[in-house]
Amino acid sequence: MLYMKRIVLFFLFVLVLSIANANTVIDSLQFGNSQSEGNHDFKDNLSRVIDGETGLPARILLPPEKEGWRGGRITFTVQVDPDKPNYITTKFWGGDLNSEDTRLMLYIDGKQIGQRHLGEVDPLDIMYSRPRNPGNFFYKTLPLPKNMTKGKQNVELAIEAQGPIWGYGNTFEKYQKPMKDASRGVYSSYIHTEPYWEVNQVNKQIAWDELKRADGPGEEVLEEVKEKINKAINRDLNGSGKLQKDGIHFLARAYQIDWTDAYENKKVIEKIVKAINLHYVEFKSNPEIVGKTWEGYGAIGEAISLLSKPIKSYWDTKLEGTNLSQKEAWTEMLVASRDWHVQNRRAYTNQSMIVDMYTYRCNRGIAVLTPEKAWSEETALRLMYESIGIQPWSGSWDENLQPSWSKGENFMQLTEKCLTKELGYVGAYGEVQDLIIGMYDSSRPSLEEEGDARLKEQILKISKARTIFRYPLVTENGERTMNMEAITGWRDWHYPGDMAYGQRPARDGGPLDIAAATLDSDMLAYGQQILNDNQYFVTLRARLKGNRYNELRSQMETPHIYEKVKVQPAQNKLLPMTPGQPDFVFADPEVGALAIKNGDEIIYVSLYWRARYAINNLARIHLITPFTEHDAIVHIETEFNESGLYYTMPDQPNAPFSKMHDRNYKAEGMTLARAGIKQPIAVVPDDQEGWKPGKENIYAGKGNFYVMEYGPYLIAMNCTRDKSYPLQIPGKFKKGKDLVEGEVINTDEISVKPMQTVVLFVE
Repeated sequence: MLYMKRIVLFFLFVLVLSIANANTVIDSLQFGNSQSEGNHDFKDNLSRVIDGETGLPARILLPPEKEGWRGGRITFTVQVDPDKPNYITTKFWGGDLNSEDTRLMLYIDGKQIGQRHLGEVDPLDIMYSRPRNPGNFFYKTLPLPKNMTKGKQNVELAIEAQGPIWGYGNTFEKYQKPMKDASRGVYSSYIHTEPYWEVNQVNKQIAWDELKRADGPGEEVLEEVKEKINKAINRDLNGSGKLQKDGIHFLARAYQIDWTDAYENKKVIEKIVKAINLHYVEFKSNPEIVGKTWEGYGAIGEAISLLSKPIKSYWDTKLEGTNLSQKEAWTEMLVASRDWHVQNRRAYTNQSMIVDMYTYRCNRGIAVLTPEKAWSEETALRLMYESIGIQPWSGSWDENLQPSWSKGENFMQLTEKCLTKELGYVGAYGEVQDLIIGMYDSSRPSLEEEGDARLKEQILKISKARTIFRYPLVTENGERTMNMEAITGWRDWHYPGDMAYGQRPARDGGPLDIAAATLDSDMLAYGQQILNDNQYFVTLRARLKGNRYNELRSQMETPHIYEKVKVQPAQNKLLPMTPGQPDFVFADPEVGALAIKNGDEIIYVSLYWRARYAINNLARIHLITPFTEHDAIVHIETEFNESGLYYTMPDQPNAPFSKMHDRNYKAEGMTLARAGIKQPIAVVPDDQEGWKPGKENIYAGKGNFYVMEYGPYLIAMNCTRDKSYPLQIPGKFKKGKDLVEGEVINTDEISVKPMQTVVLFVE
């Protein structure tokens, strides 16, 4: 009976397939269906057929019988087009999850498609501790390498389940984790030549307004916060070990908060003074320690500034074992940290912000201790202005505070639209609100006063730009929430992204921090949205798992922040991508990013997709509808300034930016299918210090003009400031609607002006 059921389902599958994709499909395979598998020379090791969702069979790939990171593997032969680009689209159930980030890697004729970590072609699947799209299927589309399909009628594909990786692991054991849980169910795969895979789905999400609010928790979490913070305070006050730098900052702030056990407690001041002295002794024995962390001694500088009055009586006391007063010793340490870090600034936006904020904090402490050795406030603020995108980033400064301009004299860390400027749209690492509100707080004379006005203005611009990258998602419990877009993020590998409304909950910041600090109407509205969905305390309880001092310090602020936002008048506004909100197009040509709300559809696109070293003619797409979700990497057209140089893709199966661990994977016989492909390098300006072919650069792979056709969407983006490009309109789009201008197109060609984006849509 089960066999007959699968035969019937297979023919229904073929019927739907022929209706939806008759013009592009080359081959298809229904996993778990014996006839379909038999037609494709199917072989398996450590897999099992399950009765999946909506009555369809699927295969799960099992963990190894003995501990190891390589699990089940299935192999099958499919037809391909010998001349055209080929794609594989694989169907998964969006509600599946397991306790680890199990991965599925795809192979063609024995070679690996895509790289394990942050390559321009992703793994076939990366599971996460949260479901991708509960209640619906999602479809992952990857390009098959042209060099592996050209001239062929058939290829052998394989899918292998593997354990999760920890991207920061510096040994193979830390990096590659064993596989312990079964993979997500693999339902079917399709081979096609058009990038868009159209599906006729019967499932649909429940109407947004009908979804329930989170069931809990509630305000009782605030008492959990207070209990936890006071335990941490008393542990530190009664402990005998050296207090960490962030621990000094934590206690200094706790000293000012009236519900804590540290409030105006003299024991806190004595503990902090002793701890700073211990750090000075350590610094004096090894001055190079100032460069071992991005933060340096900025946390100590901030603590001294916060406690300038109660700590002043200790300044003139001689530091034991020296001829220096404590003030002189502390000043020496802070100056060394400040000067080293300004001479060794970081280039990526979030890293630059961290280094510059803590450098500013060092100077803030110096200004309290020894004003004549402090930079002017204007000079110190310039660092944060540069890293936050208010003025050009000037690179490292020398001992005379002269900048290197290592990225040129006009390089901005943020785009004009206030996205972080990297190699495309950035998801998690682009969520810098916890850093920028930390900058703003550091600029306040006291935390009860206003901070720097220019920082505040830029904080709001950045925060409002990020709110476009929140989309509606249903939790596994059937609750409504908004989540951060991560699939099109070039430095992201956790899908879906974190829950995020106005501000993403992070180690150093909560979802209401900016709303409370600025009382801006939009940020208050989005803060009220997370409160109305009752997800605020869900995120707060999750944040309570963090025990680092920066996490504790952020948690400690939440009772005050929550009460401040809670009493504000209702703003009656929702996040832009919330169902029922007006349609719009957001485009940022500086990083090739696009976000579209078109009725019930949301589409995020990264046209400048992980092109670290050269033009790759690939884009990443995340399309969300009430019925399904598409995650696709597709071929596009790119016009660029030709340098005459080429980048040859090396055989690095792990990551494009590092050879670390490659030998371990190659020892298992894994080689990259795209190795040896030559990609053209765009012109890199002469002022890019130290650049050479094969070195990561934001210009080497950036196009001037991108054109992408994806199903009902035709997208053209002009990324230049001084040149227009003609766009030929394909026949099916001649009656298409321009979603940017709201007009119907009825022409063969349009001119796309500098920094303009055109989005044509046909029903």
